[in-house]
Amino acid sequence: MSPFQHTLGFIRWNSLHPERIPVLEKYRPFFAELHYSMPNYTLKTNLTADGWAPYKDVYKVVGDTMNIILRQYPNIKGLLYFHFDAWLHPFRFDDMNFRKIWFPDSAVPPFKCVTDTTGWEWWAWEKGYDRIAKKATKNVAKSYSKRYIVRDNVFCGGWSDIYYIPREFFRDYITLGNVFYEADSFHEVAIPTMINIIDLTYRLTPYHSVVTRIGDCWGDCCTNGAKPEDIKRKRCGHRIDFTKTHMKDTLVTILELGARYLNRTIQKPA
Repeated sequence: MSPFQHTLGFIRWNSLHPERIPVLEKYRPFFAELHYSMPNYTLKTNLTADGWAPYKDVYKVVGDTMNIILRQYPNIKGLLYFHFDAWLHPFRFDDMNFRKIWFPDSAVPPFKCVTDTTGWEWWAWEKGYDRIAKKATKNVAKSYSKRYIVRDNVFCGGWSDIYYIPREFFRDYITLGNVFYEADSFHEVAIPTMINIIDLTYRLTPYHSVVTRIGDCWGDCCTNGAKPEDIKRKRCGHRIDFTKTHMKDTLVTILELGARYLNRTIQKPA
């Protein structure tokens, strides 16, 4: 069985590239369902697709999709978000705890929580996204003081192109996402800050986090130059250049071999 048999694979594009879908369909045998999120791809958000355009607050449409799952799909127990140009070896996640949140522990930008940006050079702070996150966090503390543990002036940053949320935290992700969306918060500040609030609220002790940091993905937000051997060796990574046939074929071969192991048939890419 696939480790993701009860998981929705939420695959995001920041521009309209439906020609990439046949390759991404190779993930289908491993997931309960796939969701394609692409600007102007469709007019209405449903379980399998949305047309959300702005990348800055894509967490809002992730929350909308979680809402659909909570209302109609009890068999889906989690959501794995990843960009189309990331790669995953589904079977290599069989040792993960699917009742915890997973978040990348990459170098650029690192996942950390602070009260100010001193010593942290990142373009997002030049845009004032730290101040927006503080505002959103204060709004959470004000509106949900009995529901969430919030530390004053603490905000977080982190690469947010691959992460997993279990179903038991969907409602929290939706609620917090709406607050950060109303504040116009940037996703690589909003999502890690939201996850930190969930962690502070639900962990049993300071040493028992509900978040698993994934530190073995290849690359980070802005790394190019992956080679076929990187895709074969690392269970996850970013980014893969689909314009290069040998890179695309490497991923397709890996996924097709895995699908055969599951004794399922999938079509070859167009």
